Amino acid sequence: MFHCRPPALAAAALALLFASAALAQDADTTGDLSKVEEQLGQSRATQEKLAADVAAAQAAQEEISSKLIAISARVQAAEASITGSEADLLKLHKEQVVIMARLAEKQDVLSELLAGLQRLEQNPPPALVVDPNDVLSALRGAMMFGTIVPELRGEADKLVADLQQLEDLKTSIQTRKTAITQEIASLEADRRDLQQLVLAKKQLVASGNAQLADEQKRAADLANRAKTMQQLMASLDLARKKAQADEAARQAAADAAKKAQEATLRQPRMAFADARGKLAFPAQGAILRRFGDDDGLGGTLHGVAIATRTGAEVTAPADGHVEFAGPFRSYGQVLILNPGGGYHILLAGLDNVTAVTGEFLRAGEPVGHMGSGPSSVTLLGDVMQDKRPVLYIEFRNNSDAIDSGPWWIGGMKEARG
Repeated sequence: MFHCRPPALAAAALALLFASAALAQDADTTGDLSKVEEQLGQSRATQEKLAADVAAAQAAQEEISSKLIAISARVQAAEASITGSEADLLKLHKEQVVIMARLAEKQDVLSELLAGLQRLEQNPPPALVVDPNDVLSALRGAMMFGTIVPELRGEADKLVADLQQLEDLKTSIQTRKTAITQEIASLEADRRDLQQLVLAKKQLVASGNAQLADEQKRAADLANRAKTMQQLMASLDLARKKAQADEAARQAAADAAKKAQEATLRQPRMAFADARGKLAFPAQGAILRRFGDDDGLGGTLHGVAIATRTGAEVTAPADGHVEFAGPFRSYGQVLILNPGGGYHILLAGLDNVTAVTGEFLRAGEPVGHMGSGPSSVTLLGDVMQDKRPVLYIEFRNNSDAIDSGPWWIGGMKEARG
């Protein structure tokens, strides 16, 4: 019977070897699982921090929106002030031309006055001293004496008044030009601030969302690794399942709260139908055509055409989501804003659009700029002599064009603040 012992011992040795190998494999799997679970815990903490950072960035984004609205208002106010100053300057120039024309008509009278002054100089009364090279000084000097003839004195008074008014106009024109130069410099500074804030708004949340997406992908990869380990399924107990259920419920509640907060931040402050009489025009300028006017093509205009300054700032007239932003056929740069309630606002004729599709805007936030002349989207059939940029605004309700007049502050007066 001794010949049976070696096979029995060999079998026992093989069994012991296999058992040891299985125990070693279980130990390795447990160690790997612990590492994966530890990494998953770290990933959850990282995701919570990134989610908090994104929430803070969204709050900061709302603050930037408020700053954009304030600076845009300052830019449009400056544009209105410059436009008014330029109109005043034009009036001053016209007055200057009128006075110079009036003086030219009195050239003969001026010659007679100078001849009279020369006679006075050849035979002057006591203490008469005048400068023949300065007409205004000569006239003033002559009027100091009672010996000047009444006819010359009356004409001299009129000429002195005209010359004095001409000097005052020249001073006023120079003062107005200096003020316009300063206003334009301030306007350019505000525009630079606008560009920086628009860029900051776009980049603020994008970076945090990208980091959060990367971390979520990493966590998904770790979870997939854990699922491939049989030891993971064996080690799960009721406590772990309960912990996971609690974590899922907490995360679902956090996600729901986050979505509710985002939905609140991305909703108009009031129904668009209730905004009648409360909207400011999106750009400063003069209204060229109104809703229902002849469009020059045998039909009627479905919107409002506003002539603006070169490079004028264009802002959102109401809260809403940008459904389209960019070039569209022959209409140039176009922006379509959805303020809710079945309404849409179309802005066309811009030189460039800074808003992007899908973005939510508050009323007064900048959306782009006008060019240096009329674009292909004047939407008017006749050729106008006016060479200013033209912004076209159209309101639609359920795809039908409607008169935007009742929505603007002050009705359909000039588009100026």
